[in-house]
Amino acid sequence: MSQITKNKLIKALERLLDGDVTKLASKELRNKARKGKLKINNSNVEKEAGLSAGALRRHDDVVLMIKNKSLEVQVAQDETTDSPIDVLQKEIKSLKGERAQANKKKKEYYDEAQSHKEALAIQAATHIKVVQELMDMLHESQREKAMDKIVSSRPDNIIAPQFRKPK
Repeated sequence: MSQITKNKLIKALERLLDGDVTKLASKELRNKARKGKLKINNSNVEKEAGLSAGALRRHDDVVLMIKNKSLEVQVAQDETTDSPIDVLQKEIKSLKGERAQANKKKKEYYDEAQSHKEALAIQAATHIKVVQELMDMLHESQREKAMDKIVSSRPDNIIAPQFRKPK
């Protein structure tokens, strides 16, 4: 069974490389080929062979063949490159650029999060001071009622009070 699958995959790769749109078995791939957007990759070879996604996972030699043929096609299509090494170096350069941009964004978002964290800490400290001052304004007999009212209104709104004792 594995040899049959392997043969299907190899024949599908050959049909894709042939470039003849009428020989392609997959309607989706024929449409892509007519538009000039057909790429040689694992997924398209599996579709052309009529197999499920992941059928290539046990056929490393076919996967390697697909990679090599894909590079050859890219070299043939790109006028600025002369060899597969140039294509791969170009791809590496673009990936490094993308990674640099991603790291820049990551740092930007991290710095923004830190500033928000500091602002939240300042706001929480101000809030606690306001609550403490308000509690100090109340008479001792009313403080306990006020705290009970605050706690009972929202059970997750419990702060460890550090009230000053009146003189």
